[in-house]
Amino acid sequence: MYSSYEKIPIQLPQRIYVFLLALLCAFFLIAARLWYLQVIKGGSFAEQSKNNRQRTVSVPPARGIIRDRNQVPLATNRPAFNIQMYLQEVTEVDATIEHLADILDVSPDDLHHQLHKQGGPRFRPRVLVRDATREQVERVLSRRLSLPGISVSHYPIRFYNEASLAAHVIGHIREINKAELIQPDFRGYYQRGDVIGKYGLEDTWELYLQGRRGRNSFLVNAHSVKIQDLSDQTKAIPGNILQLTIDRDIQQAADRALSGKSGAIVALVPQTGEILALSSAPNFDPNIFTGELTKAQWEGLSQGKERKLSNRAVQSVYPPASLFKTFLGVAGLEEGLITKKTTEYCPGYHTVGDRTFRCHKHDGHGAVNLEMALSVSCDVFFYILGQRLGIDRIHEYGSKFGLGKATGLELVQEASGLIPSTEWKQKRYAGTPESRWFPGETPSVAIGQGATSATPLQLAVAMSALVNGGTIYRPYLVQGVYSHDGKTEKDSFRPKMLSQLNVEKKHLMQVQNALKSVVHGKRGTGKLAQLPKEWNISVGGKTGTSQVVSLHSKTEKREHEHHALFAAFAPSEAPEIVVVAVIEHGGSGGIAAAPVVRQVLEAFFVKSRALSVPPAVRHPEDVNT
Repeated sequence: MYSSYEKIPIQLPQRIYVFLLALLCAFFLIAARLWYLQVIKGGSFAEQSKNNRQRTVSVPPARGIIRDRNQVPLATNRPAFNIQMYLQEVTEVDATIEHLADILDVSPDDLHHQLHKQGGPRFRPRVLVRDATREQVERVLSRRLSLPGISVSHYPIRFYNEASLAAHVIGHIREINKAELIQPDFRGYYQRGDVIGKYGLEDTWELYLQGRRGRNSFLVNAHSVKIQDLSDQTKAIPGNILQLTIDRDIQQAADRALSGKSGAIVALVPQTGEILALSSAPNFDPNIFTGELTKAQWEGLSQGKERKLSNRAVQSVYPPASLFKTFLGVAGLEEGLITKKTTEYCPGYHTVGDRTFRCHKHDGHGAVNLEMALSVSCDVFFYILGQRLGIDRIHEYGSKFGLGKATGLELVQEASGLIPSTEWKQKRYAGTPESRWFPGETPSVAIGQGATSATPLQLAVAMSALVNGGTIYRPYLVQGVYSHDGKTEKDSFRPKMLSQLNVEKKHLMQVQNALKSVVHGKRGTGKLAQLPKEWNISVGGKTGTSQVVSLHSKTEKREHEHHALFAAFAPSEAPEIVVVAVIEHGGSGGIAAAPVVRQVLEAFFVKSRALSVPPAVRHPEDVNT
């Protein structure tokens, strides 16, 4: 019982508590939904609402131009058209796709594939046909009334003016993928459907070449036809201009010289490391990547023995073969193991323990000194010199010349190659009897065979160091970066010295002088690299014939044929250019690679000295090896 002065508690039914709790939850959910709609999605809905009466589209910037050292454009842009769909304006998507496919005479499945691979808000356009033909555009515009939500937009598209010229240097572009969209360099700016550099300089210099997108706001009528521009406009800013060290004419000569072959050519300025030409074959036309690439096209580029997308100049390694004798000669002089007058007798073979190593001239060269050994490419002279140096000093000098390690070229991932040593073998075959270096392994390394390997670019850098007095320069491809109008230099690049050989210059000169006899000597193996006599320009160089299978396993198959190499410099007394060529399975270096190098040298001197090439007849059968 309660007294009259006490408050009597009100007993609320339990269902009242349940009702109040449900009411509270409902208010919470409503508040959360309002917060989501206004704070999280507010901007999106505002943009969507605006697009109900007007459209605001991003304007892709023109990609930065890539030009050669003489300002010849190699990669520019051309106008192109996209056929696109605004999902929010289409009530029956499948029917519209079918109708559009019928008009364009394309597969509806292809259009559906394009539609569904692009995400994002429904009010943003989905590109159904990229880089549409003029006929396709005309068909769509003439049937606009029956295609609600379908429109045509124009934009700049990459265009490679010289098609396949320097394709492995310039690279190509493709549409950005989901994994790339979340990378720090791309997140926040790129959208699905954008294109980015995927290979070569297009990839390496993406952030310089991309430009900044603009915005275009305009009113449209019920048929998606633009009727008025609005004041909310932001101009797109084109990307920067890259000026390369490449010379278009020399590059063209290199590409042409490799036509129908597999291999690589590198041309350098030995005093700076500037790359004048960097060619790899087979190559490809990067314009193919600006449109839709079919599966068959992609497989044709990326698979098979041809490896068209592989840059053989920097990503393939080859036994340097007799080119290696050049650097071994410097090592022998520097170590005091030989002088320029030292002679060895070549009977056609050399014996180490129970192994016999043959010279390429089976009846021998007789008594040869360093100059003659280089000129006729005598193996026995360098078998003996290699034994005296030992594998670790061979490794030391090979490494000094930059062989067996990446040069640092900012283009694609370089292969490193290998100059073997006792340490390398101990690590490579640790815990096995093969971990010990055997004396019988050294002769093969001394003539650039065995485990020895290098890229064509490394060989060009090493030959440059030989003829420039002993400086290893980092090779480079970009001279400068300019604003899109070309008026402001934003960055420039100068030669960068990586190391010094620290060898006597007279030893470098002795080998450099000896290499002149390779091309101009009576018994020289590189005669086919001679320039027209009228020019009075002498060439120095070294041939190489790289064995790809053991001689007892060699057959008539093309893949068993030797690789042909030649490294040259000219003029021999004061070199202005170094050229290295590797022709895969080309056979003899003097027969297959020397003429290829000569074509590049001719292009260089025709341009630099305004010379003309007279008709010339050369006889490959006159060459010794």
